[in-house]
Amino acid sequence: MGRVVPILRADWERLAQDRVSHWWRACERALGKPLGPEPSVELSTRLRTTAGLAMPARRHIKLSFHMFRHEGLERFDSTIGHEVAHVACDLHHRRPCHHDHRWQRLMHQLGLPVERCHDYGSVKRTPGAEVVCPGCTRRVRLGPIQWKRFMLSQARFRCTACNTELGPSAAGPSACRAHTDGDGRSLQAATQRAFQLWNAWIDRAWNR
Repeated sequence: MGRVVPILRADWERLAQDRVSHWWRACERALGKPLGPEPSVELSTRLRTTAGLAMPARRHIKLSFHMFRHEGLERFDSTIGHEVAHVACDLHHRRPCHHDHRWQRLMHQLGLPVERCHDYGSVKRTPGAEVVCPGCTRRVRLGPIQWKRFMLSQARFRCTACNTELGPSAAGPSACRAHTDGDGRSLQAATQRAFQLWNAWIDRAWNR
């Protein structure tokens, strides 16, 4: 008898919820305490470049339906564990842990790769950029969405090594290293153009 392949999103969500349950129990064993109800999971059709989002306060996880279907459960399983670890870590420590040493330690205990970003071939990502931490001079990579929010001052980011806030000086011409896209074209010119547009917008807003 042939294997039945699920085709409905509800079927995929049931598979994802089974893996959430698995990783939730693994987190409880690693942390040595019960964490309460496991997170609910939603396969979102709106996530196209982000593999998953963790919402610890709601005990909820969103996963990209597009990537989940194309990558398959076996390969996508590490992303599910990644997001479950975020929820478990934040609830256990009663504070946002993001990708700090506490989350990294839990990932090691789960036997999962400690990676901030995915490398799935089912999505074409716009490269982000690297900034230099003013505290420890460590290079910190920001993804495309993080870079955009950083440039527009919509979010603050800290170095995971020394907890120093990454300010505008970290993204200066001497600190920013542009990545290269799939066609081999440098993004340095695009980054400089972004700075020019940003400065022009500030000047217009100031002179109104």
